[in-house]
Amino acid sequence: MLKQKKAAVMITVAVLMAIAFVLRMIYEDLPNAMLQSIMCMIRDTIHITLLFLWVVSVNRRLANKNVRRLMLIVGILLLFWMLDKIVKWDFTGSITHPLVRYLWYGFYVGMLFVPTIGAFIIDYLGKPENYSHSKKLNYLLILPSVMLIAVFTNDLHQKVFVFYNGFINFDPEYSYDWVYYCVMAWFIITGFYFVVMMVLKSRVPGSRKLQKMPILIMAFAALFWIGYSMRLYNCDITVMDCLIIVLLLESAIQSGLLPSNTQHQQLFDATTVPVQILDNDYQPHYVSAGALPVDEEILRRTEEGVVHLGNTLVSGAPIKAGRVVWQDDITQLNELSEQLQDTVEQLGEENVLLQAELDLKEKRAQTDEQNRLYDRIAREIEPQLIKIDALLKSVEREPEKTRALMAKVCVFGSYIKRRGNLLLLGEDSEKISSRELEYCIRESMENLRLGQVFTSFSCSCEGNIPLKYIVSVYDFYENMVEYLLDDLTAMLVNLSCANGNVHMNIQLGCTEDIAQQALSDVTVPYGSFTYDIADTDVVIDLVISEGGDGK
Repeated sequence: MLKQKKAAVMITVAVLMAIAFVLRMIYEDLPNAMLQSIMCMIRDTIHITLLFLWVVSVNRRLANKNVRRLMLIVGILLLFWMLDKIVKWDFTGSITHPLVRYLWYGFYVGMLFVPTIGAFIIDYLGKPENYSHSKKLNYLLILPSVMLIAVFTNDLHQKVFVFYNGFINFDPEYSYDWVYYCVMAWFIITGFYFVVMMVLKSRVPGSRKLQKMPILIMAFAALFWIGYSMRLYNCDITVMDCLIIVLLLESAIQSGLLPSNTQHQQLFDATTVPVQILDNDYQPHYVSAGALPVDEEILRRTEEGVVHLGNTLVSGAPIKAGRVVWQDDITQLNELSEQLQDTVEQLGEENVLLQAELDLKEKRAQTDEQNRLYDRIAREIEPQLIKIDALLKSVEREPEKTRALMAKVCVFGSYIKRRGNLLLLGEDSEKISSRELEYCIRESMENLRLGQVFTSFSCSCEGNIPLKYIVSVYDFYENMVEYLLDDLTAMLVNLSCANGNVHMNIQLGCTEDIAQQALSDVTVPYGSFTYDIADTDVVIDLVISEGGDGK
């Protein structure tokens, strides 16, 4: 199907180019001036339309944004060159107005910069999709820019074209000066460089063979220029130059030298990701080798959300003119969820025992050091244990919400684990590594993702800081999470610790009323915080350092 479509496009372009060529051959022999003008306009329209459509297709097909930008520049230069030629020869004729002379000068915009941009494009041939050329290559634009300025200021110095009898009959009565030869030398050298490098980079990786398409196009270009130089035929040289340039660049795309997004079927055949591309009628057009058969009814249900099929999740998203559907294997996730549920049940049982043990220890007059530490841990994590217990009971009452409730249990569980760990580390020293605070927040945010909360965490922690600072920051963070957990949609945290100070920036996505309630009465020991609430976005800046009073 794809090959047939390409063949149809090629045939259509060839027919249109042939029509334009025939019109050029016959329009001068027509007796009627109006008919000549119509033939000329049809020919020009064909040329401009085909060139414009090619530029549009390049913007759609090329994967590397830098190459796409360069190719669009080339396309714009070619369109300018073509339009400039049309206005100069088909609308002004032999008029000697100064504007016509500058239209003539305009030919050299394309002549100077198209092969120059071609040198940039050559640098991308055979490179990966994310490749970007060296900044030093930009210096290549200086010389053609200087020469173009010299061309457009020729009326002042006449170092490009010398007019024998002034500007009255500039078109037939002129000669060339040294700047013109510099311009042509640049055009020939950069063009020759483009051709040679195209040949060298057309080699098939791992073999001595060359890509056929670029070689054939360059052979055609060489034969054409030889025949034209020998005056074997007459043609519109601007159109032929643009055609050869487009064919060379298109051959680089079609042969794979420039990465494009047109080889979809080969990509889908090679990938192991279970995905398929559907049209608006839910008929598959591209199906990867790893995709399992899915009924059309299930595919349509992806519009409402993720579809659960036992150990498989089927998800979808709209794309232009269709939909993409992919499958996720959650066998391991289900097994982990079952293990987590067993663990939580055990944790609930242990929680009851631990609470009973703590009640007995409170009655003792003296306890050993270990019992004192357990008592302290229990007091500081008791609210979270109570919340976990309530969540476990909710799981029994509402089994359909097991996943969401278990995600909350994981958030509370991570705080219990890390808070206890901080107290253990603080028994040996008043200062501990600031990386411990990073571990606490990172683990908490990983568990938030289980509850479908978008999270992002960046951290720069160095050296040791007082344990009381770490506990103060972590408790503030946990208070925000627990208070906003039911309304939280996104959370971004930026943490930095240096020179004994802590700075944390939190960006939250939740309703304004809930955020205002959560922040209105919060205090931070040893530091301070500020916040800004705008609609559903909340930004909090927390700073803790020596001498902080907490507010």
